[in-house]
Amino acid sequence: MINISINIPVKPLLIGKVGKSYGILGWINIFSFTEEQEKIFNYLPWFFLKEKKWTKIQINNWKNHKNNFVVQIKNISDRSIVRKFTNSDIIISKYTLPVLQKNDYYWNDIIDCKVFNLDQIYLGTVINLMRIKNNDILILKNESKKFKKNILIPFIENHIIKNVNIKNKFILVQWK
Repeated sequence: MINISINIPVKPLLIGKVGKSYGILGWINIFSFTEEQEKIFNYLPWFFLKEKKWTKIQINNWKNHKNNFVVQIKNISDRSIVRKFTNSDIIISKYTLPVLQKNDYYWNDIIDCKVFNLDQIYLGTVINLMRIKNNDILILKNESKKFKKNILIPFIENHIIKNVNIKNKFILVQWK
């Protein structure tokens, strides 16, 4: 039996950020980027990435703290040691995520999709998404020479968003 330990993620996916240390016993603040914040703990192991250096992390314990979380990393019980992780990105292997049903996708799958309107006019490339109270918003890099600002399109399926094709990386929208 071969035991292989992977110390860098396969298909890295950003799911959070590390904040400052908490207390004197090696706990540290973390900020979750997952849709339901607590689900960040469903996607283990974590890899911290800071200054192009990867560190595989095992969580010993965690708790809610001021709308975010504090975690205790296994085998670290000293504030000065955990402090080196401040401002690290929290990365997982994409394969850690649950397999989705047909025609479902994750937000990160939409990044870099080309967006066209119903008149087959290219509007731009998705560079990010933003969550607001009523719906999500696609943020497109505007490649038109007329306008310099990014284009914001409400992500309202079947009304504005007509088709999302992850395989071919394009989105069809009802938008001018």
